[in-house]
Amino acid sequence: MRFRLNESALRFTEGVRLLAGLNVLKLADDGLAVDWQEGSALRVSRQGGTARIKGSCPVHFFRGLGLLLEGAEDVQEEPVFPTIGASFDLSRNGAMQPRALSRMLARLALMGYQQMYLYTEDTYQLEDYPFFGYLRGAYSEQELRQLDDQAASLGIELIPCIQTLGHLERFLHWESSAPLRDTPDVLLVGSEEVYQLIDAMMRQCRRCFRTDKIHIGMDEAMNLGLGRYLKQNGYRDSFSIMLAHVNRVAEIARQYGFSPMMWSDMYFRCASPRDDYYEDVVEIPARVREAAPRDVALVYWDYYHADEAFYDRYLTLHEQFGVPLYFAGGMWTWLGPAPDYEVFFRNAAPALAACRKHGVQQMLLTTWGDDGAETSPQAMLLGLQAWAEYAYTGSWDDRAALARRLYTCTGADWDALLRLSAFHKTARLDPASDLPNGAKFLLYQDPLTGIYDADVAGLGFAEQYAALEAEYAVRAEAGGQWQALYTFYAALARVLKNKAELGGDLCHAYQAGDRETLRRLAAQARQASADCGDLLEAWRVLWDQENRPFGFEVLEVRIAGVRSRLETAARRVEAWRAGELDELEELAAPRLPVLRKPGTDQIHGVYFWREITSACKAW
Repeated sequence: MRFRLNESALRFTEGVRLLAGLNVLKLADDGLAVDWQEGSALRVSRQGGTARIKGSCPVHFFRGLGLLLEGAEDVQEEPVFPTIGASFDLSRNGAMQPRALSRMLARLALMGYQQMYLYTEDTYQLEDYPFFGYLRGAYSEQELRQLDDQAASLGIELIPCIQTLGHLERFLHWESSAPLRDTPDVLLVGSEEVYQLIDAMMRQCRRCFRTDKIHIGMDEAMNLGLGRYLKQNGYRDSFSIMLAHVNRVAEIARQYGFSPMMWSDMYFRCASPRDDYYEDVVEIPARVREAAPRDVALVYWDYYHADEAFYDRYLTLHEQFGVPLYFAGGMWTWLGPAPDYEVFFRNAAPALAACRKHGVQQMLLTTWGDDGAETSPQAMLLGLQAWAEYAYTGSWDDRAALARRLYTCTGADWDALLRLSAFHKTARLDPASDLPNGAKFLLYQDPLTGIYDADVAGLGFAEQYAALEAEYAVRAEAGGQWQALYTFYAALARVLKNKAELGGDLCHAYQAGDRETLRRLAAQARQASADCGDLLEAWRVLWDQENRPFGFEVLEVRIAGVRSRLETAARRVEAWRAGELDELEELAAPRLPVLRKPGTDQIHGVYFWREITSACKAW
């Protein structure tokens, strides 16, 4: 579609040029003329060759363009949440290329996001700290400033989301970082060297970002004060340590003109008898509430509950602190190679309803990449679109309308992305299962020592992956901008259709002495091994479209290990059939249920490669 910006809209020219890079629109003298007007609600109207976009913030202009692209003639939206943001995990091996982040900014603008958070633990360059982000794809000052400029031209506030206490294991594991270390992933609170480091973090963020907001992390600092801190200072309760640190970090942030926010869980863990964030019955002590700094906003993150009453209760608990409150939901991108949109919708719907009732003003959607960033950012677009549509319209029940919006803003196919949940579960699996992620544990488990063979028996995973392979192969053959994504999922399904139940089948055939079935299964293992080569290449192509090269070596090692073990399985089975081995000890060992709830078809998920690949010590 072609647009021409009238004088009132010329301020958005640079942003529109970024949108043109998505090939969804063009600036042209003979295009639809567009006017801009400040107003309270978002309204898009069109009459003849002129359109008017009215809104209360700059990004409303770009969402308005998206609505015009969809064919809007007269649309008015009154957002139920004034501000929405999206957070991208750039720290778990997948450091997105600046150009990929630029594309994402443009898509977020069409959706109407006012904020983008860059979650960088140590993946930004820090003067005087050469091992900060070393070989991890750390972003330079120039790259971040350019992204900040692009975001501003689209009406989006780019916000640094860093860590100033925990989640710094990759930096702290270097020997040069030893003086800064309390425990393997937590900074040594009270150390002046630590506050010099944090000062450097704030100084660099100030150089790179124009926003006055900064997210200082502070979550999941397990064992705080129980490492070197304990040896140096003796025992102190974690809340006292935490509070002193929060105040010191907030002071540094203020010196650089930042208003900090932090994850809220450590305050709640202090009140929990189990050191947990989510308790059925918990009261925050008055001393905790009263001691929290008044100018440090709290971010309540919760991805796990399907009960609106739980969110309602926890929002009430957060409100007792009397500080600005954000809510962060999760898209369930951290399960493995595919997101789970079924869980996302199930848990986000009551969360959004509760936040709406409580009048939460700032809503954040997180896209974590735990354990290797195995889910492509391209697969995340459906969740981002759905979150935006709820924020602007108060509903996401009309899936056809959501699909049209997604296609308009990104070119992506709603059904193709929604279907990715099927990589994790089958129709035979009890719906009450606890977040199963079959695509990951069935990909990485060993074919000879199959830890989860007893868990998946009879649940139809092989059959389902065969269907998914056919489905995504057809989508890939159609070509287009999503070809690499669909090729990857077709290749993943092809490996899994032969591997998902292979270990259990090998075990049963061996224990039954079925030599002919073992011959066939050995050939199946070799086929799966060969298919791993195609999977790795498809993954490489997909990764290179979005991410810097750093981190892919981890996935390459994992898939190479799967491929080699499949070859080993075939070789050992063939050797036993030929009489060269007296016994296959791995297949003689009994298979015990690990993930399955006894007496049911419910299974749990398992999320870390090191726990999946072997019962022996892998990490």
